[in-house]
Amino acid sequence: MIIELSNGLLATFFLVHGHYGFILVLCRVLGSLQNVEIIYSINYDKKELLRFNSTENKVAAYTEYAMKWADDFNKKPEWLHMEAEKAIADCKRFGQLYLPEVEKTVKPEVTVRSVRQASGKNPAMLICSAYDFYPKPIKLTWMRDDKEVTTDVTSTEELADGDWYYQIHSHLEYFPKPGEKISCVVEHASSHKPMIYDLDSSLSESDRNKFITGAAGVVLGVIMAAGGLIYYKRKHTVHYKSHVFSTVMW
Repeated sequence: MIIELSNGLLATFFLVHGHYGFILVLCRVLGSLQNVEIIYSINYDKKELLRFNSTENKVAAYTEYAMKWADDFNKKPEWLHMEAEKAIADCKRFGQLYLPEVEKTVKPEVTVRSVRQASGKNPAMLICSAYDFYPKPIKLTWMRDDKEVTTDVTSTEELADGDWYYQIHSHLEYFPKPGEKISCVVEHASSHKPMIYDLDSSLSESDRNKFITGAAGVVLGVIMAAGGLIYYKRKHTVHYKSHVFSTVMW
């Protein structure tokens, strides 16, 4: 496992007439903080001139102009090693603070639902969506009766939410079969084993919406009927009492 702790400009300098250069310093953790590699990259006008790798303890030149500099640096291996050790110590201190955050994982919230019913020759469509997960790498797989589906599947790339979390969506087109089991299998660093989410085939989304709408209509009808009955009884009772009172007075 390689974790890049720092990938940024530590020094930037600008020259006249629009020329510029920068030094890029990269800390790489190779498995653990006991094995850290540092890379220096010197660039000028979008071209890399020199690169130092602490593992090799050597400077490589990428242009003819930079070859003399590389030769001069490589004649001082002890100095290169000493400077690299200083940078590696800084990387380790930074890593102790930063790595716990980098290695955190957040389990995705997954939904599997129908977005289109089969009609004639047009297949039905399902969508498996994973939300709010970290880190980015994730794999979604469709299963029909415990067998992987490899055709008629389209998936998005991992989409950044802008808050360090990601989302991804996978679509499956298929013609339903009675009694079949359809699942979306999610593999992510937040779980040591694949997470399996089954499609609830008891009611499709459209049928569920129709059911909810119908139930709401029935409830509303009952409420209106009850209100009308109460109003009728109250009005009838008041009229009856008024009639009895007037008869007694007469």
